[in-house]
Amino acid sequence: MQGGPPVPPPRPAKRRSPKTILRAVGAVLGLAFLGVAWISSMNDASSAEVGDCVKKSSSSLDDGLEVVDCGTSEAQYKVTAVHDDTSDPSVCPANESAYSKSVHRRRGSDTRMVLCLTSAK
Repeated sequence: MQGGPPVPPPRPAKRRSPKTILRAVGAVLGLAFLGVAWISSMNDASSAEVGDCVKKSSSSLDDGLEVVDCGTSEAQYKVTAVHDDTSDPSVCPANESAYSKSVHRRRGSDTRMVLCLTSAK
């Protein structure tokens, strides 16, 4: 005869509720959207510097200009000057195009800039 208390039955596997599953799926989709937005913003007008080439973009997620390699046929304009903290296009010479960008942030300061552009061709 062996002694000791009887072994308790194993616990049933925990089942996840539909709400928990939906929250997890929503979190994954939200993170994926933020990742795509962050990656697409890496080449937008706010990252342009003097000497960079840009093209008009067709994506609805960006702000209208995308930085591209100057050696490609995509290059439409070349950035000749970047003016931060202004949205006044008159800071560019009369023979150059001006691209103005303003981003309003709920928390923190607004971002404003003007790019002076010449034809890349």
